[in-house]
Amino acid sequence: MHASRYNTLVENGIETLIYNSANGAFGVLGLQAQKAYAKPMSQDGIAVQLTEAGFLTELTDEEELAKVRSAFEEEAADTSTLDLCIAPTYACNYRCPYCYEQGHNAIGGVMGDDVIDAIYGFIEKRYIASPFVQMFVQWYGGDPSLALSSVEKLSQKLIAFCDNHEILYSAMMLSNCNLIDAFAVELLVRCHITEMFITVDGPEEVHNVRRVAADGSNSFQKQLEAARLCRQSGINVRANMNLDKVNLQYYPEIAAFLENELGIELTTTMLCDYGHFFGTREFKKPDFDLFTHEEYAHFNHDAFAKAGFTARQISEIFRPVRRFCRGQRHAYYVIDVRGDVYKCDGYIGEQDRVMFNIFDEPDESSLHAITFDATRDEKCSACSILPLCHGNCIWERRKTEMPCHPLKYTIEDYLRDWRSCYGACDDAFTLLAAPVKPARR
Repeated sequence: MHASRYNTLVENGIETLIYNSANGAFGVLGLQAQKAYAKPMSQDGIAVQLTEAGFLTELTDEEELAKVRSAFEEEAADTSTLDLCIAPTYACNYRCPYCYEQGHNAIGGVMGDDVIDAIYGFIEKRYIASPFVQMFVQWYGGDPSLALSSVEKLSQKLIAFCDNHEILYSAMMLSNCNLIDAFAVELLVRCHITEMFITVDGPEEVHNVRRVAADGSNSFQKQLEAARLCRQSGINVRANMNLDKVNLQYYPEIAAFLENELGIELTTTMLCDYGHFFGTREFKKPDFDLFTHEEYAHFNHDAFAKAGFTARQISEIFRPVRRFCRGQRHAYYVIDVRGDVYKCDGYIGEQDRVMFNIFDEPDESSLHAITFDATRDEKCSACSILPLCHGNCIWERRKTEMPCHPLKYTIEDYLRDWRSCYGACDDAFTLLAAPVKPARR
């Protein structure tokens, strides 16, 4: 019997906090329990409790890793849902200074009927090979609002296919919404698009110099009007803010505005130099000032702590997962306007990342490819929080040299926050959060 490889221990005064990333268990070791943990005896009552919670185990490190790998592989091979990310055009009517996809505008056109028919044929083949019960479509780009006729044509074919086979169909769209008017919203409803994802980079005067409409129109006001129309038609709207040290000051203001005016929650992501051109053109100081990954991780923690939290909210942060992203599933395909197929939407448009073309007869290795298996990576597989992140976003790590999951910087802070949700504990072992099964995404 020995300590699990997935334990994290944090000194907290005379206590020691203990968390296991493989099962989400969290507890407190008093002085007596610390001794039992350091030198466990099989018949000791505290050691039995620690074993039941997963903190002590008879499994070897290799056997513990094998359990995590088995759950990951089972998730990767699950074909009950067919996930599609479809870019019906590479064209975009924005000229955002930080956009890493600016060069894709040169790839012209919108998705033609031949590609639409080929996608439909591909889906038929996938269903015959492995029937699925759900289909999820994410409309991507470029901006898919510039190819709404193609969106509607393909959507109607997919909806009919799902209706005929009793498959649950759902779809969402990522768009700048500059062209989303009342008529476009009616089309979105016909296409069973139930969610719109938008970006709001600050109040009007800030947003409009970061999210720049090519025609000079007021991108902030156009987006708000589109959001209102979507909400009125039953389409949920999600908003995100690309955050740096300059627009950070406006986050509370715009978050409150969106919540009060439209009932939209504003999340944040770190603004990154994915195109590696920060310091040139308009993407430079003093208008932009980027966080480091460590700085942003601490900002997120501080904002979380300041807002107030519950034990349940923190337990969700620390719940283990079976995979990080959809790209770690066999049944996920990113398809562009030309019919090129990728495993990650970050690489869309990069010819050296094409898995196959929709007109081809792909081999099994292409059909069942995944972006990344962290359990077989030398660095990730040795990490104590592997079951919590499964390698995080491999595309972002490669693009920005991000060293690891943000919790690597802040895990001790969050675990102390979690402990603060509970009262005093005795000298023995106190289990504060029981083991749970890894979440399915």
